[in-house]
Amino acid sequence: MDFIKMLREDHDLSDLLCDVCDIEIFPEFKTPEDEFGHLAYNISGKTFARAGSGSEYILLEDGSIGFWGSEGACGRIADNLQEFFEFVVNCPYWQDYLDEDAYQDQGELREFAREVYAEHVETESDLCGFDLPEGQKNLAERMGIEKKSDVVDILMRFYYCTTREPRFVSTYTEDDGSKHSGTGSLIESLWRK
Repeated sequence: MDFIKMLREDHDLSDLLCDVCDIEIFPEFKTPEDEFGHLAYNISGKTFARAGSGSEYILLEDGSIGFWGSEGACGRIADNLQEFFEFVVNCPYWQDYLDEDAYQDQGELREFAREVYAEHVETESDLCGFDLPEGQKNLAERMGIEKKSDVVDILMRFYYCTTREPRFVSTYTEDDGSKHSGTGSLIESLWRK
């Protein structure tokens, strides 16, 4: 299924994705952020979406999905578009699920994920009057994605994807020629911030 095409053609669905997951699909692919020529990536790709923070989601040349964070984090988030949309629909605001210790035990991860999700439901309801579970259910149905009550398998897929080799790495080159590269693992770079 061509999720990007579907979302580009159905503006109501695209708006729902933005409401539920804070992901805005671009009307066409664009070149990934390069910070005025200072930023380069080890794997080529094209940006198809962004978060409200300005962070970007990049379809990489190998078909996997990369993430470049507006605060410098960079890494692979999913092995393909199907897994990417399953991940973000089932785990909206996915950056809150990045506690590396929780991934060492699936029972602990399950409890951690439930706590994070409960906080999201409460926050969305209190601050925005938005029913997150209903929004997710509607989004999942319209996209043909299974809405899961237990997201441990989805989170473990993400964990293995973001820590596998080769990692998706960004390198920033300063004006003096010095270079800074990240770890290429979102769970390592975002969790440590």
